[in-house]
Amino acid sequence: MSSSSEAKAATEPHPLSNAVLQSGLFEDEFFWRDHQPWLADSGYMLRPRYRLDWEPSWLKSKKNPLTCEDGQSTLRTTIMDAVRTSDGRIVALKQVPKSRYPDEEELNRFLTMSEPQASDPHNHAIPIYDILQSPLDENIVFLVMPYLRRIDTLKFATVGEAVECFRQLFEGLQFLHHHRIAHLDIHVNNLMMDPTPVFSSIPHPTHSYRSYDFKHSVSTRTRTSHPTKYFYIDFGLSWRLPPNDPSPRVGLDVGGDKSVPEYKDRQGRHDPYKVDVYCLGNTIRQYFMDKSYSLEFLRPIITEMVQQDPVKRPSIDKAFEQFEQLRASVSPWTLRSRMVYEDELPLGRLYRGCRHAIRTAFWMATGKPALPTPDLDA
Repeated sequence: MSSSSEAKAATEPHPLSNAVLQSGLFEDEFFWRDHQPWLADSGYMLRPRYRLDWEPSWLKSKKNPLTCEDGQSTLRTTIMDAVRTSDGRIVALKQVPKSRYPDEEELNRFLTMSEPQASDPHNHAIPIYDILQSPLDENIVFLVMPYLRRIDTLKFATVGEAVECFRQLFEGLQFLHHHRIAHLDIHVNNLMMDPTPVFSSIPHPTHSYRSYDFKHSVSTRTRTSHPTKYFYIDFGLSWRLPPNDPSPRVGLDVGGDKSVPEYKDRQGRHDPYKVDVYCLGNTIRQYFMDKSYSLEFLRPIITEMVQQDPVKRPSIDKAFEQFEQLRASVSPWTLRSRMVYEDELPLGRLYRGCRHAIRTAFWMATGKPALPTPDLDA
């Protein structure tokens, strides 16, 4: 937020209720405040807003709470950021009610806390650093994870950046299916990227362009210059399927993508792998292909993946194979071309085109590949 917008915000009436302004917290946030001392003892420090001794800074400063770091409430009450005190790393804590999602902890342990899965470079399930049992509620466990951002937080600078993102998502879904795991809740909110390479500093969880301490602005870098890795999160609706069933069928809970054709038959049992294929294809179509002129060469495989009849959809193996064939058919010049978005204004498009020409010359001179694959050993 610019200084002028901050000044304007400070003079406008604040939309929050007087009760919230005085107490400082929303009702759902008390869960985190109550756990804060135990989390601190466990090595995870929450932001000042959630500490027992916190007093809202705006009560003395008379500033608009929205311009204060401690005025920023969490956007998803089941997820909270924290600083790991052992090394200062910013992490994410997810509360999981075991009665509602009885298999989520076990699935995460299998995927990222057990070998050989944990070290497999094809694995794009979010790593789990630690699992903590709540001392206040035996039904709640906390998953400690990397601090990530949604894949569409930043626009892609090049076609190659988008293609590399999709390649990793195809690869990650293939890994899950090869291990007989159906995600069953693939949508843009559950597809994340590591922000560390592309942000100058870790952004605040509620404002992508403010630093974590809210004291300065955060700049961004391209994925071509600083490649990043992409992850699947949230295995609450996922199934681990039996190895001796070549054509599994399961009942479905409604996930984030409400357009899944199988949801029309809630009483039936459906192929979970084909649901995943649809959801990945539809996410790519809805959030990227339909917003850019630059990805039409991927239309054939995406159209196959989002067919209404699940029998006609390809398996993830066939979909990934066709995706790789399309990728290989595209020239390096196309991959280096600028990702053009439909909402760009003519003047902005001209500016971005000129900037992209300079960037491309620099990337080629310094040997940056058209497909920015991250260093898995970094």
